[in-house]
Amino acid sequence: MAQLYARARGAPPPELFDAVAAFVPPPADALEIGCGPGNATLPLLERGFRIHAVELGENLAAFARERLAAFPFTVEVGKFEDVSLEAASVGLVVCSSAFHWLDREPALRQVVKVLKPGGALALIWGSPRRTAEDNLVDEAIQAAYRAHAPEISRQTVDRMGGKVDEIGQALRDTPELCDFEERLFPQTHLFDRQRYLDTLATFSDHATMPAEQRARLFEAIGEIIDGQFGGRVERHSTARLQLARRR
Repeated sequence: MAQLYARARGAPPPELFDAVAAFVPPPADALEIGCGPGNATLPLLERGFRIHAVELGENLAAFARERLAAFPFTVEVGKFEDVSLEAASVGLVVCSSAFHWLDREPALRQVVKVLKPGGALALIWGSPRRTAEDNLVDEAIQAAYRAHAPEISRQTVDRMGGKVDEIGQALRDTPELCDFEERLFPQTHLFDRQRYLDTLATFSDHATMPAEQRARLFEAIGEIIDGQFGGRVERHSTARLQLARRR
């Protein structure tokens, strides 16, 4: 799964990481929450950050450790809310597409604790940006979900945007944080059948589906991509970067 995640998910655009580096100029010590296979870690390391990560998954941590062995990178396995962290020890805390899984209040207490005064929290998200073409693809593919996985709907994806908005408000409401801002980075992705299905396989609601049900769903989606769209679909998204500074 770690290799699949690294290959299928990719990373946000370089401009997003340039914005992080402008907000907290490297070299600097950073803490990453939930590094996964290191897709967001690598661009930050390449920009001069020294990173220690806390990752819940042992396999993901091992994969990232091996992948990033040439860089100033360490990782420990654990739950971010519970690990022991040195106070005022880093200039940057970063988390890509994982902060919504955390227990928000203790997680924010950990962030406030570990950041140096003037340091920053950077939360990275991906959200759909629907064009007319995206709506056409969505409508076609929804037929496969209605037939094989009606419990998964387009509305599930839409609700994620609301969670990100709630987290942004929580940052604004945290007294120890200030200078909140959000920046948006449009992206365009071209998927062939296999890459599209590989990406779906990394989402928790698809990964936890019974294997036979997932196979039927993926076969139906693959047939739609091949039969109705010539084997390739273009999808559009927005990478969202939420920034806040430690007082």
